[in-house]
Amino acid sequence: MRRGLLAMAMAAVLCLGGCGRIADTEAIQGDFTTPSLEIVTEAPPAETRSVGTLYGSYLTMFYGTGSLDSFGLPYIKVFHSYNEVEGYYDSTYKNFWYGVRFTDAMASFTDEFFEENDVLILTLDEPSTYLNHTAEPIEVTEDEIRINITRHIKENAPRSPAQYHLIFTAPRGSFDGIAGKSLSLDISEVTDSENTAFDAERFRIYYPEYWNFCYRADALADNPEVVVDAINSYGELVYFYDAYSSEFDLESEFREYVGTLYNMDAFERYVILATIIPCADGEEPVTAEAFVNNLEIYLEIKANLTEPGDEPEACYLLLTAIERSDLEGVNLEWFNLSFSEGEE
Repeated sequence: MRRGLLAMAMAAVLCLGGCGRIADTEAIQGDFTTPSLEIVTEAPPAETRSVGTLYGSYLTMFYGTGSLDSFGLPYIKVFHSYNEVEGYYDSTYKNFWYGVRFTDAMASFTDEFFEENDVLILTLDEPSTYLNHTAEPIEVTEDEIRINITRHIKENAPRSPAQYHLIFTAPRGSFDGIAGKSLSLDISEVTDSENTAFDAERFRIYYPEYWNFCYRADALADNPEVVVDAINSYGELVYFYDAYSSEFDLESEFREYVGTLYNMDAFERYVILATIIPCADGEEPVTAEAFVNNLEIYLEIKANLTEPGDEPEACYLLLTAIERSDLEGVNLEWFNLSFSEGEE
């Protein structure tokens, strides 16, 4: 019985194999090439790393000898130690005008900082000193480093070439191996009519040199208030003296210096920022800090002010002299004045 079933199965197989059209003999005898199987695989995409954050944007105007083109802007520099930062600063400060903020930033990258961080500087040529920057994290591929920057500029801002140093920081090791890669820089621009936060060193924040002179000027009236004024000329000094002599005693100490120390020649070089301050004790006030931010003047004065309604123990005329060239374009119609307590 099993043999009969097997025979029938074999017959079925033979029938399946032989049924249908007979193959062309000539085609079988002709050239016959078995097609090769080609396996197409896409190359894996190049690895892209996103590293670093923008630490700050600093106007660092070029004033060196020779052509700016010889510096090959834009360029990047990577630093792994304080000695490398110091070496860059020392080798370039004669070519770029480095302001206080950039200098302070470079000095802050100590050996302790580099134990956990890396620093990258992008130096580029920009169209104005009235702008600041924001930036995306830096993209690093096998072949290049990509930096995407947004330039924020005020509407109708003056346009003239200006050079900036942008500082990026990242965890230690993040910038390894990128110094030799090509730089791809993409800059987009945003115009903002409300933007007043310029990161330009000259127009954002800087610290001019200043000199203090203090004179006793006790109150001649009850409940005197703080007086603030900017004196630009000898004529304005005389007007100031006449205006406040009826409220404060400007005769006893200050009168002899009007027209001598503070003469017309002095005002060719200096602007005098004047404050008359009612104090709770006999401690002379002093200007602790003076700086310019967005073309406005800021003064911090150390003084023990009287409480409202209290009679002062002493009043003082504090004069802060600042080089006129340091206040070019600064709004002196308005003071940003703050007080901190003086010495006990």
